[in-house]
Amino acid sequence: MSAGSKNYFPQLDAIRGLSFLAVFILHAWHPEFGAQFFGRMLQFFYNNLVLSIDVFFVLSSFLLTWLGIQEYRKKGNFSFFNYFIRRALRIWPLYFLLMFFAFVLLPYAAAAWHIPITMPPAAWYLFFVSNFYLEGHVYFLRFLWTLSVEEQFYLVWGLCLYLFQRYLLICAGLFAISSIAFTVYAVMEQVHHDYHTATYLFDFSVGIVAAAIVERGGRLVDHFKNMTAMQGALFFMVLPVLLITLFLVNDMEPLSWFAWTDLAGRYLFVIFIGLLIIEQMVNDRTVMNLKSNRFLVYTGKISYGLYCFHGIVLTFGTVALQKLHFSIPLPLEAVLLLGVNYGLATVSYRYFEKPFLGMKQRLRRI
Repeated sequence: MSAGSKNYFPQLDAIRGLSFLAVFILHAWHPEFGAQFFGRMLQFFYNNLVLSIDVFFVLSSFLLTWLGIQEYRKKGNFSFFNYFIRRALRIWPLYFLLMFFAFVLLPYAAAAWHIPITMPPAAWYLFFVSNFYLEGHVYFLRFLWTLSVEEQFYLVWGLCLYLFQRYLLICAGLFAISSIAFTVYAVMEQVHHDYHTATYLFDFSVGIVAAAIVERGGRLVDHFKNMTAMQGALFFMVLPVLLITLFLVNDMEPLSWFAWTDLAGRYLFVIFIGLLIIEQMVNDRTVMNLKSNRFLVYTGKISYGLYCFHGIVLTFGTVALQKLHFSIPLPLEAVLLLGVNYGLATVSYRYFEKPFLGMKQRLRRI
């Protein structure tokens, strides 16, 4: 969606930008905070940066649902064809460029330089099911499992928008119930589920409900619109209070309970993100005016490239620094590699992604 579009919301890009920065920190820097109380607390906060992945899913479902509702309301129908092609134009060009690099160029270069690498079967990535491939393989590809989850959701949700426009909240409820049931089963049976699409249907359902609330209005929307500065500050304090409470519970509980409190904490965090999106969309007097932060908005705008390239930058950037015997503190190394990542993503956005985004925009019906 172009910045000039009437359906462009910079506050959503700002939230997306914050989420990418959290993901990058998680992958680029692995600090040890120590065993003391505050060290354990910082370690808990750091480990929970992984929840930023959930933010991406909530944002995606919110925006797709909001646009789908608007299209149906203004056109009287929903074009699944246009929807699918728009999604493909946004995701596929850069994604398949990375696939060419990973499965064609990289093995050739590794063989020429006698460097051993472990590659997965290409089909898992080419057909967007890599989130179900759990065997170890090259580092930078592993981050792309989230795109498989997104693509699987896009397909299912596009069909829901086409077939069940009047029953979207029922669809969201079924998503949430099935996600909770699956995840509870997985925790009880100790089944690996961190990358499973069903695990994140709860996230998508929260985004769907948030979009319906913003579209339809009501008491919650009125509450956010009319919040005082004090009420706004208290709202934003919910997240740190939630994280501190979860840390204290985890720090005192038996280890056998950890998976359950971790799951409950993730659900509460995702619900907060849904509320945050609603607040940012409807509250013109918000105490945290994210849409005015140009750096975060720009980060969100190029976040797809930032996310796709960050594994490559971290992998090859770290190797390059080692080969050059360039030794700097890890936090500074992370900042340096982040700068390289911004440069690469900016070039990609301007000269590779934008032509496809222009084609995508021409297919928009509203």
